[in-house]
Amino acid sequence: MIANGTRRSKNEKVRRLSIHENSEEVQSDMRFPYLWSFLSFSSHHSFEHGFRNYKLLRVLHLDRAPFSCFPPELVELIHLRYLGLKRTMIRELPESIRKLKYLEILDLKGSNVSSLPSGITHLTCLCQIRNYRHSFHSALFFPETHGMRVPSGIGRLTSLQKLGSVEVNEDYESVRELGKLTQLRRLGILKLREEQGMDLCYTLERLKQLTAMYLVSLNKTDVLQLDSISSPPKLLQCIYLKCSLSALPGWVASLQYISKLVLQYSNLKSDPLKALQKLPSLVVLELRQAYAGEELFCDPGGFSKLKKLGLHELERLQRIRIAKGSMPGLERLDITACTVLETVPDGIENLKNIERLVLWEMPSTFIKTVERRRGEDFWRVQHITTITRIYKGGG
Repeated sequence: MIANGTRRSKNEKVRRLSIHENSEEVQSDMRFPYLWSFLSFSSHHSFEHGFRNYKLLRVLHLDRAPFSCFPPELVELIHLRYLGLKRTMIRELPESIRKLKYLEILDLKGSNVSSLPSGITHLTCLCQIRNYRHSFHSALFFPETHGMRVPSGIGRLTSLQKLGSVEVNEDYESVRELGKLTQLRRLGILKLREEQGMDLCYTLERLKQLTAMYLVSLNKTDVLQLDSISSPPKLLQCIYLKCSLSALPGWVASLQYISKLVLQYSNLKSDPLKALQKLPSLVVLELRQAYAGEELFCDPGGFSKLKKLGLHELERLQRIRIAKGSMPGLERLDITACTVLETVPDGIENLKNIERLVLWEMPSTFIKTVERRRGEDFWRVQHITTITRIYKGGG
């Protein structure tokens, strides 16, 4: 579709242009000198005539565009507020990107850009830098996240509200420098090392506006000491912690607005349900290789707002007990590769709102306990609308 599906004359004052997979090529004599917004969702559109005809552009979105390198003429589009290069093959940005001094949003999600040039630190209008991609190279159930390295001086971008995901690795300075970005609402930090724990706590205490954070250690055995945070961001709504923890940080249970919590590789010794069940706003909880104990228990009245619970790869878990009156709004329960779990949770029959039970890579002995008619615990789950069994080969 070109300009809403209708071919336009080269002199018409088109302001917005959208190209999709079934669109025709934009002809070389179609200049669009008044164009403000150009959106492309096509992987085969050639862009052979470049972007020099679009001097007034403020929005340029090139999703899956067939670029292997950054088109140099883009830095001449000095009025750009939004630049999207999602899922392109571009590997690096030029230093000359500093010319885009009015740029507010840079979207690189799914691209191959692995580091940002120092010129990015001159773009003080930037509100969002989005860059992450996922892969399943060494993970069976959940993807690995890849991000970008940022240059020294990233702390100058004090208008940033969204930054993700930053790979810090051995860059200790950048961990503390992120604490200067006090307007951040969303932050992702990857490849954190155990010895960077104190610097991380220093930074998080200064990010008072933070509503979502995604923290991933370099190795899943690296323990991030987060207990040193005395004043956590009180507005947090979403937390991903993919790291080993000596214990669940006490401040997590004090978060009044947290609605989604994912713990991965935590290897906690104490029952996390006990610690988290009083969170008043929690809607989604996922435990991924996060608990090393044999039993999980939820007290009456616990998890009053919870709608989805995921228990994944808890290798020592044998029993789950859900007291009557807890999790009253639970709609979905996922259990993945909990290989010694004996049967479905005791008390699941009291969860009147549950609609879906997903059993992923569970042993046959477990599955037999909930088989229709023959399973000894089928009566516990017969009220559930959908029970799904998933194995490596599908099904």
